[in-house]
Amino acid sequence: MTANRHVELLVLLESGGGDPTTLLKRVCELCVEVCAVSGAAVTVRGNGDGTAQAVAYATDEVSLALDDLQRTVGEGPKLAAHDSGGPVLIADLATTDARWLGFTPAARAAGVAAVFSFPLQVGVVRVGTLDFYRGSAGSLSRVELRDALALADIATHAVLDDLRGPDPMDIGWLSDVHAVVHQATGVITVQLNLSMHDALLRIRAHAYAHQTPLDEVSRQIIGHHLRLETGD
Repeated sequence: MTANRHVELLVLLESGGGDPTTLLKRVCELCVEVCAVSGAAVTVRGNGDGTAQAVAYATDEVSLALDDLQRTVGEGPKLAAHDSGGPVLIADLATTDARWLGFTPAARAAGVAAVFSFPLQVGVVRVGTLDFYRGSAGSLSRVELRDALALADIATHAVLDDLRGPDPMDIGWLSDVHAVVHQATGVITVQLNLSMHDALLRIRAHAYAHQTPLDEVSRQIIGHHLRLETGD
């Protein structure tokens, strides 16, 4: 993934304006366009263990049906991506019958031939998945995979932007951020040798995963009651 392409995709997404929810909608729509897939969806997960989940946006009914199917049978690409922390890329579902006995036959019956799922994560904290499907078998090209990874990263930021606090994609927040969050960000910057941008993102990801207000997490960090590890 190149920095220039990441910026190009952000420009395309931000041309539609709007809040984080609107941005997630645009991410899904852009996935269909640039990754040559039939449909896309973003699922947001919470409660730390990922048991609470909801579809933030889906481009079509098949994407919604795939989410419902995986919740029902308890298996499938998005669950595997969330559990493993890495992309799950299935170019031909006909080759995976033995892997997902409950999911694959029903997905193929719905006209799905290929599925691709990407975890939305910061460190080891996973806040959801970005999921694609195709109606015909075929791998993502190298360029399509690059764009999918970039869009998954952008979607991760959009999910975390739903937390109250500054935008982690804009470091202009530093002069105005609430003092306790600013202090905690400085602590994590030193402890983990991160930029202020990435330190804040780690704090927000921890707050999201543990369903704890951002200010409270920041106070725990400043008071030395919480120490974020390198992988958190």
